[in-house]
Amino acid sequence: MLLNLFTINQEKIGCEMNNIVVVKTLLGSFGLDISLKLEKGINCLFGPSGSGKTSIINCIAGLVKPDNSFIDINNTLLNNSKENYFLPIHRRKIGYVFQDSRLFPHFSVKKNLLYGKSFSAENKFDFETIVDILELKNLLTRYPYNLSGGEKQRVSFGRALLSQPNIILMDEPLVSLDQEKKNDLIDYIKKIDKKFNMPIIYVSHSISETFILGKQINFIRSGKITFSGNKQQALDYYNNKYSLSSKNSFIKGKVEKIIKSSGLTQLKIGKNKLLIYAGSLKLDSEVIVKIRSSDIIISKSMPTNISSLNFLKVFIKDIKVQGKLILFILKHENEVIKAHITMKSFQILKLKKKDTCYALIKAVNINDVYKVSFI
Repeated sequence: MLLNLFTINQEKIGCEMNNIVVVKTLLGSFGLDISLKLEKGINCLFGPSGSGKTSIINCIAGLVKPDNSFIDINNTLLNNSKENYFLPIHRRKIGYVFQDSRLFPHFSVKKNLLYGKSFSAENKFDFETIVDILELKNLLTRYPYNLSGGEKQRVSFGRALLSQPNIILMDEPLVSLDQEKKNDLIDYIKKIDKKFNMPIIYVSHSISETFILGKQINFIRSGKITFSGNKQQALDYYNNKYSLSSKNSFIKGKVEKIIKSSGLTQLKIGKNKLLIYAGSLKLDSEVIVKIRSSDIIISKSMPTNISSLNFLKVFIKDIKVQGKLILFILKHENEVIKAHITMKSFQILKLKKKDTCYALIKAVNINDVYKVSFI
């Protein structure tokens, strides 16, 4: 939800203004001008490096003092430039998880966790619960030098929660991990979200992480929010408007059948089916499938006697020249799929805007399938 609170009378600022972030400031030569209404749950900030994502959460944390701002988290006023009010960092009740763990090397895991607890007399997040959720019991006596990258970040999550915060800020906490460790940490973040149902801001330049975790998703470019909405709205925005130069499309599906004999999984996408070569999904799971534009073959007619198991009848929404390649913007029911072909292929096919054709996708080429929830 996009807001403009600098025009709102002070009398109107009450409980309805809870979890509001409005910032307008210059940071050197970089301008930041954003308005956010945060949800309980995971609020993702997605955008390229240098777009202002980390600057936003640093303003919330009090690490940056904006020229103009109004920030209220959980009915606690943090910033109000009109009243020259700026709450000191140590009183903001904010848990911050950085890209690197920033654990104290001379403290054990237990002492690092309890250091977070020393900032507040509250006990809404108790030690035993946090240790249990993050599976830290066997690590408590160890020191940071003897932890893996994923284990360090789990401790960072715990320390942030034990500071008894009103909000958790996560600044690309998975960026330095391999994919297997990222998947593990994503599951822990989901557990935290489900257990505590508090506002979490998750900063990322990974669109897959954003779609997996985000309840509310905000796209940022050059210091401005270009879009804010729920997961389904964000998916539509990304495919249709965010970046036509992107080589990926994301489509929503549901696991309809698992065919163990062939290693294939059948997804329902709209009224059609999509076969993928994957065996780790569960029946009835909601998923998002990433399809690379270079993995699609275009046919003018219904294909026969071919090895590809997937062919979708699509409508050509638009055609764009990109260097020596042609980009087809294809519409499949309510989904948009991008496909790149060579100029030579385009000349042979003689397809034009508003034509129908078939998009062929090999099952073995669909490697990125993400379990999500659209609730």
